[in-house]
Amino acid sequence: MHRSLSVTRLALGSALLALCLSSSLACEGGPPGSRGGPGGQEGPMEEPEERATPVLLATVAKGTIEGKIRAASTIEAEMQVTVHAESTGRVTSLALEEGDAVERGQTLARIRRDAQSSSVDRANKGLVNAQREYDRVAELYAKGIASQSELDTAENNLELAKLDKRDRRRDLANTTVVAPFDGIITQRFVDEGGFVGSGNQVFEITDFDTLVARVYVPERELDRIAVGQDAAIVGKAAKGREGVGQVKRIAPIVDATTGTVKVTIGLPAALSEGGKGFLPGMYAEVTLTTEVHADIPVLPKPALVYEEEQTFVFIAEGDRAKKVLVETGLANEDFVEVLSGIEAGATIIVAGQAGLKDGGLIEEVDAKGVKKEPEGDKVAGDGDAGPREGVAAKAG
Repeated sequence: MHRSLSVTRLALGSALLALCLSSSLACEGGPPGSRGGPGGQEGPMEEPEERATPVLLATVAKGTIEGKIRAASTIEAEMQVTVHAESTGRVTSLALEEGDAVERGQTLARIRRDAQSSSVDRANKGLVNAQREYDRVAELYAKGIASQSELDTAENNLELAKLDKRDRRRDLANTTVVAPFDGIITQRFVDEGGFVGSGNQVFEITDFDTLVARVYVPERELDRIAVGQDAAIVGKAAKGREGVGQVKRIAPIVDATTGTVKVTIGLPAALSEGGKGFLPGMYAEVTLTTEVHADIPVLPKPALVYEEEQTFVFIAEGDRAKKVLVETGLANEDFVEVLSGIEAGATIIVAGQAGLKDGGLIEEVDAKGVKKEPEGDKVAGDGDAGPREGVAAKAG
C-alpha cells in the first residue's frame, strides 16, 4: 500500500502542502453554532470522534552514503614569482609578451649597460696594475730590499682588485633579466625603452604545473584526511572545469583562532592544460570523500523529527503511528544513515507527521494529498502508484 521513496524534494514539498490542507479540513468541526445539540443547544457531552491524520508513507531500504567535506578555495600556483630588475637603466631589449612560454635561464629583457661595461674595463686594468705591483714587490722582497709590510700591502691590493673585478662583472650580468624557472609570463610591468631602477618589477612568471587549491577543514575532521587522498575540484564561476586532485600536504598545526587545519590539494597537469583548464585566481569548490558506508538503512531527511536534541521517526503500524527514537550517522543532501532504532523494510511516515502524536490515527494519502484506496502493497514514489522500491533509490 505504500510507495518507494524515490521521492524528490519537490514531491515531498507538494505532499506537505497538500497534507497541511487536508489536516486543516479534517480538524474542522460542524457548522457554526453547533455546540453539541441541535440549534446550538447544550446537550450531553459526547466524546469527540478521533479524526485520522493524512500521511505519506514509504519503506526503509538500504543504500550507500558517503561522508564528505566541502570547502571553497582559490586556485593558486605554488611556483609564481615576480622578476625584479637588479640594475638601473633604460630597457633596450624586451620582446616577450604575456602568455609566452619561457625556459629557465632564458633572457627576458636587457637594460642599458654602458656604465657597467666601463666599470668592468676599469676593474680589469686595476687588476693588471695590482698584479704587476705585487710581482715587483715580491721580487724585491726576495732580494731583501722590500719589507714584509710592503709585500703584505701589495698582496692586499691585488685581492681587492680581484674582488672589484668580480663585483663589476656581476653588475654587468645584472643588466640581463633571465627566467628563474620554466613557466608562462602572466604579467609584464615594463615596456621597451622604459626606465627601470634596481628592484622594479619587470615580469611575473607562473609554472602552471604547480597549481594547488588550499582549503581549511575543521580539526575534528583531521583524522579522516590523509596525504594522497583524492579530492574532487569543480570550478564555480567558470563552468566546465572540473577534475580530481590529491591531498599534497596537511599543515602540522591547527589555527587556534579558527580551529581549522590547512590542507593543500595538488592539481594534475591535465587540469591546467588547454583553454578549459584551471587558472590561478579561479574560485573552486573542493570535495573530500572521507567515508563510504554501503548497504546500510537510510532515511529521507523529511522523515526526521527533532525534539530536545533527540531524533525520532514515525512508523506506520496499521492505522496507527508509532514514534521511534533513532540514532543517525552519515548524511548527504537528501538522506541520513540509520545506526539504530529502525530496520530496513519498516514503513515510515515521510510527510504529514508535524503535530502527530505517538499512537495517533493515520490514513495514507498520495503525494497530492488524495486518500489512497487499498489496492495491495504499493509504495510512495513520485506521485504514481508502483511496486515498492524503498527510500534507498537515490541515497547513493
